[in-house]
Amino acid sequence: MTPAGAPDETGAGDDRVTGFQLEGRPVRGRLARLGAAADAILSAHAYPDSVARLVGEAALLAVLIGDSLKFDGKLIIQASGPDSGGRQIEGTGAVAFVVADFVPGQGVRAYAKFDAGAVAALEAAGRTGARDLLGEGHFAMTIDPGPGMERYQGVTAITSGTLADSAAHYFVQSEQTPTRLRLAVGREMLEGGRTVWRAGGALIQRIAGDDARGDTQDAFDHARALFDTLGDDELLDPRLTAGQVLFRLFHEDGVRVEPGRPAPRRCSCERAALARLLARFPSDDREHMSRADGSVAMTCEYCNREWSFTASEIDAAASAND
Repeated sequence: MTPAGAPDETGAGDDRVTGFQLEGRPVRGRLARLGAAADAILSAHAYPDSVARLVGEAALLAVLIGDSLKFDGKLIIQASGPDSGGRQIEGTGAVAFVVADFVPGQGVRAYAKFDAGAVAALEAAGRTGARDLLGEGHFAMTIDPGPGMERYQGVTAITSGTLADSAAHYFVQSEQTPTRLRLAVGREMLEGGRTVWRAGGALIQRIAGDDARGDTQDAFDHARALFDTLGDDELLDPRLTAGQVLFRLFHEDGVRVEPGRPAPRRCSCERAALARLLARFPSDDREHMSRADGSVAMTCEYCNREWSFTASEIDAAASAND
């Protein structure tokens, strides 16, 4: 770890997540800056601004929380409405669901399904919070350790206008870990008038007290008061490094900053894997999906890329599956 604001520009660059801890205080946190990754995720679909910001918030949460995983696996963030049985499904709001996942060392992806007309009506009425868009649904965090291992999921209600509030509520309710989050998603104007999406977020968490530390609540309250001065402009400004932002916040106490870790945009769609997936469908289903020339097209929900497979490609994949 190095002091924030050091000459090596700790935390410089976009599409990175940076861990930190306050000097002498039982408070730790992470700060994420997404540039090209945010623009690729949010520009892949014709999202209205309110939906794009919701997707960007989900992506930031996946990065900030998923970076804490100490094993191979992924962290999945999902917000949607419940059915009568309480299962996590598409909701009845203007946004049916928003989902993001982060794999440490590989990156983040995110996607939302929405009703354009319903979203436009809400935007016209100035109702663009998470609960406005999603309805009275649920916020879920799922840890997927990988094949052959059991998933762990925690669920809480969508409590207010931001996904950050729902995530903080989850940590207090499920983990007994007081947490404060700030998320910002916005557009940057480039030369020539072109705009690109950016996203930035940060969280702090209280380290539990013990015989050596004693009660840690006062220290967390102090850190939270400083953290709450963090502005959207600081989180989004590409000219500021993570270290510089953290130094502005905590220079009076001192803060130790870890080397940043990559958080690029990722997508798991891959030609050979998709062909194998198509090959598992019964022949009747494949015939129904086929175009006039026998080929089958698939579109990745995350990156919006269309893939086209010939019948011979699918047959070859079916043989490989046998």
